[in-house]
Amino acid sequence: MKPIYFPYTYVAGPVAEALCSCFGQFIVYRPFSDKIPGQMQSWIRREVLDVRVPVTENETVLKTALKNFQTWAALHLEGPGKKTTSLKTHLNSVPFFNELSSAKIAEDIREKILDNPTSPPPDPVIEARIFLSFAQELDRHNYELANELTRYDQKVADLIRDLKMEEDFTAGEFRNDPIQLSDPFADYMISDRLEAWTRIFLKDPEVSGLFVTHSTAILEHLLDRSKAAARIMRLESIPLGTGQTDWGESWQKRLVLNFMRLVQDKQEMLSDESIEQPDFPDAGKTASLTVYRVPDQKPREFFARCAAINWTDTTVLDRNNTIKNTLIALIEF
Repeated sequence: MKPIYFPYTYVAGPVAEALCSCFGQFIVYRPFSDKIPGQMQSWIRREVLDVRVPVTENETVLKTALKNFQTWAALHLEGPGKKTTSLKTHLNSVPFFNELSSAKIAEDIREKILDNPTSPPPDPVIEARIFLSFAQELDRHNYELANELTRYDQKVADLIRDLKMEEDFTAGEFRNDPIQLSDPFADYMISDRLEAWTRIFLKDPEVSGLFVTHSTAILEHLLDRSKAAARIMRLESIPLGTGQTDWGESWQKRLVLNFMRLVQDKQEMLSDESIEQPDFPDAGKTASLTVYRVPDQKPREFFARCAAINWTDTTVLDRNNTIKNTLIALIEF
């Protein structure tokens, strides 16, 4: 049973390392069959990351729509000089009502609505895929920016050391731990992220019973909507970087077997068997894992209810009928 990383469709390097150390393998959904970023491809080659695209219809149309959105956004991000030039160009077009103006766009939309008042509502799955595409670009850019800032801080500290011809302990403030992920937008629009992600998750015919996030805000959002959820486990000091060692793989297999029992067993509590707690006081960088169990709620039912989605799609057959409960895990590093 592979855990599903959610509600993000882009996984940063530090997150992938932590997930690999805890589980060995994990699943990430993508809204399109687009090119996968290089750092994610490295985890795919190591057979750690399983990328799934549950919905593949209308990809050409949707990619065109994304390009048009980006073109429209670029028109509103021009510098002051370009905007001034544009205004001068259309100075004699009173009241600046051309095909690129916001007033013209709004007028076209109103005309289309009036001409076709019975047009079908937009497909929520298509809207979700477009939203997730923008969200994953935001996540990717923020992660790459954080890496650039970390490299810059490292160069500053190295320059100070070289100038003083010695190690400057005061330069420690310029050094950032590379495992720390600076992502100020990870918790931005969490309810929208969760709803959009859930819509593509519901299209996967082979779902897992274990879901992992690195966002405390996402976890709290779900717990607020599920009073039945209860914390069943917390593991501390899981050493990072040991995911594909003999010890790591053996420990991960035992962990996954216990999780499989937790999602399949109808009882609220299992036997007295406990999951082995890693004991590596000198392991260096470590992660912790907190797991919550939602009893008697299958993953589809749980996420659809939390995202307020009335999901009755009978065309997607669940291939795993043994899952009775849902496990939500928070990974911290």
